Amino acid sequence: MGKKVHDESDGNKTSNPKPVACLECVKPIQVFKRDEIKRGDHIKFHGRIYDHHAIVVDRIPSNDKDHKVTVEIVHASNTTAGAMYCCLRPFSSIAKLVRETKQINLKKMKVMVYKYSDTIFHFSPERIVERANTERSNPGFKYNLFNNNCEHFATHCVTGESLSLQVGKIRMIKRLFVNQGFQGISDEVLRNKILNEKGMLCTPCFLRNKQLLSVAKKPITSKDDLNIGDIITYKYYRCWHSAVVIDIKPHDSSLECKIAHYAFRGLHKHRKIREDTFRIPFNGTVKVTDFSNTKYTVYAQEEVVKRARRKLGEKRYVHFSNDSSHFARWCKLELY
Repeated sequence: MGKKVHDESDGNKTSNPKPVACLECVKPIQVFKRDEIKRGDHIKFHGRIYDHHAIVVDRIPSNDKDHKVTVEIVHASNTTAGAMYCCLRPFSSIAKLVRETKQINLKKMKVMVYKYSDTIFHFSPERIVERANTERSNPGFKYNLFNNNCEHFATHCVTGESLSLQVGKIRMIKRLFVNQGFQGISDEVLRNKILNEKGMLCTPCFLRNKQLLSVAKKPITSKDDLNIGDIITYKYYRCWHSAVVIDIKPHDSSLECKIAHYAFRGLHKHRKIREDTFRIPFNGTVKVTDFSNTKYTVYAQEEVVKRARRKLGEKRYVHFSNDSSHFARWCKLELY
């Protein structure tokens, strides 16, 4: 991420030219140990219908096992039913900004900490805590699921701007699906363009992604078209999906491959990087990304396989910012 740079000004964008929202520069990272959560962190609790965001204003010292943590958080408290009620009755908000103690078992609950890179304007941890505590006493807070939810509150504390990338993603998915169905949702080129237009991707990340996504993908029509360590793209549950090839067994009309990828395991289960067997027919429906005539430096085959296997079992999937293609490129390219 680089060295962290904190700004103690009031967050006015005219005096702070840095962007405050970017899916690539603000990364939610799943945490597994107590020490990975710190005072001033913007955290997210995974939910079945929507995720919940909060600001950590204190972490309580403990001698318990390191996957158990007790934190003081400030957040826009609400329930799913309450959130929907606020949408139907916008002037009857029942959500409130509260400070409460929460005991978390990181083995049972998926918790993510947002990492703000130095390309994104954000306050210091001490200032974030101060802002969260000050906002808690704001009597004018009115919860709205789409325009002023828990994520709006958390990002306001961190950056000075009330934003919700979660809502932005939902709106973008709806637009892409209406226009092009499942293929539109998984079209990285189109998605990159729209994210930048909607202010959810900064210009440097947009240009970097645009160049990465312009690398040719060649149809696989013979056994000579694919090597161990290559990235393949194919349809997976009706969406485009990427994987890393870690072994190949040739047949007359196909290749039987071992692949590492973010596997879908059900609607209410976290995606996990898994090794699977995948058969590639020689009909061109599966494509291989060709980095041979590009400026990119790739790892040796053995290193790509080693990096892919090192990630097996990981459950840090995030739509659009740490998905199957991000994992595959991390394994293959000397960029990260």
